[in-house]
Amino acid sequence: MEEIEVKKNHLDSPIKKPITHEVRLKGGDSNNSELVFFVEDHERFKLEDLLRAKADLRSENFWSSLFKVKLENNVEYAVKRLKNLKVSCDEFGETLRKISKVKHQNILPLVGYRSTDEEKLIIYKYQSNGSLLNLLNERYYCVFVDYIARRKDFPWKLRLNIACGIARGLAFIYKKLDEGEENIIPHGNIKLSNILLNDKNEALISEHGLSKFFEPNRGTPLFSTDGYTAPEKSLTEKGDVYSFGVILLELLTGQSIEVSRIDLVRWVRSMVREEWTGEVFDKEVRENDHDQGAFSLLNIALLCVSRSQQNRPNVGEILNTIEGVMNAHEQQQMEISASKCCSNGTNQECCSLHQIIPDTWDSPGSNY
Repeated sequence: MEEIEVKKNHLDSPIKKPITHEVRLKGGDSNNSELVFFVEDHERFKLEDLLRAKADLRSENFWSSLFKVKLENNVEYAVKRLKNLKVSCDEFGETLRKISKVKHQNILPLVGYRSTDEEKLIIYKYQSNGSLLNLLNERYYCVFVDYIARRKDFPWKLRLNIACGIARGLAFIYKKLDEGEENIIPHGNIKLSNILLNDKNEALISEHGLSKFFEPNRGTPLFSTDGYTAPEKSLTEKGDVYSFGVILLELLTGQSIEVSRIDLVRWVRSMVREEWTGEVFDKEVRENDHDQGAFSLLNIALLCVSRSQQNRPNVGEILNTIEGVMNAHEQQQMEISASKCCSNGTNQECCSLHQIIPDTWDSPGSNY
């Protein structure tokens, strides 16, 4: 068993921040304790490097702890420690090998793992931009710069890009299922805090497949009452579709159920039923959505959170809808840009028509 030293570190800040815990791992047993990697040789490191590294404890519950670990070469990783699992080392390793083969630009890749009888460690590359939960919540905190309070922007285009990235990642996970492949591992825990953002603010689905270790038949309760779980509590594609529908509602309303604990699905349904649909949307969505795309996303989101599995769309259908909204929005923005260019006459280079036809060209109705 490893020993853990924990030291609370309170950070002074003009806004409220979570307390971090500085952690250092010491020792370790030798039984099945070697690190197993799914990356190239030059990206690998030794167990001793990990045990010597200092880490920040980011979150913790009865089943797991999440650490931000910085090695001596300054490379940062996210290490998830799973405990109290009724899973053998062989089954754990076999499952992670399957998960590691699911490689997509919108799925956080596995770096490696370590498995012992007492605990399991899973290693990912650390994403400095945090999670979608951070992004949605931080925009409501006041950031003081020169004593001026500002709110972080979360523009419509970014919301669309993130939603589309999540849908593409999920579609990739379930693609083989459509092709007759039965050996698919559902995600089972889609929520804001499990959607990370890379340095380009592109969505990365994290913790894919880990819910397999917490199925109810193992005596470990997987499903919580945090508002993302489908009524049937199933580890299936339609269960993930329900969870993704909740995320779409969060992106549209600007409300995070992981923080507010609001029954968002019920609230949105009641607003639509009372014909107050426009009031559902976040102010930033209402003010900047020129192509009615928000209503299209709301419709598909409400289908996703249908109580009946049969009424929910599959991931491919969701992706087609979101990509259609994105294409329409981009076309709308191009038309608006061209309209502004031609109307004010001050920036003719941006308009392709001006590049082809000079201002001195006579129109067909002109007198020669």
